Amino acid sequence: MVNNNSAVSEKPDDDYINRAVRVVWFLVGIVVTFLLVRIVLALLGANLENQFANFIYVATDPFVIGFRGLLQIGQFQAGVSRLELETIVATLIYVLVGWGLTSAIRLFSKKA
Repeated sequence: MVNNNSAVSEKPDDDYINRAVRVVWFLVGIVVTFLLVRIVLALLGANLENQFANFIYVATDPFVIGFRGLLQIGQFQAGVSRLELETIVATLIYVLVGWGLTSAIRLFSKKA
């Protein structure tokens, strides 16, 4: 007869860890999606007086404001289209932060 009690006792901890990792990636995914929509709207030269474009810019501004002035050239503009480099950097940083958080959750939850 095989004793599976040790495997059963570890399962709830693994569930909490996996759930925490999924929550972190879900939140990072939402932020990154909004930032990518902002990048596309800027590239397409969206009218900021439009309600949808305005909503995206207002919603993502708190996530981008810390990166303003980071680069010597904040954006490239051609006509009404612009490439917001700071938003691209912010997107990459948030993905790295999400990866770091999930790695830390998994690392600190391992049993010695």
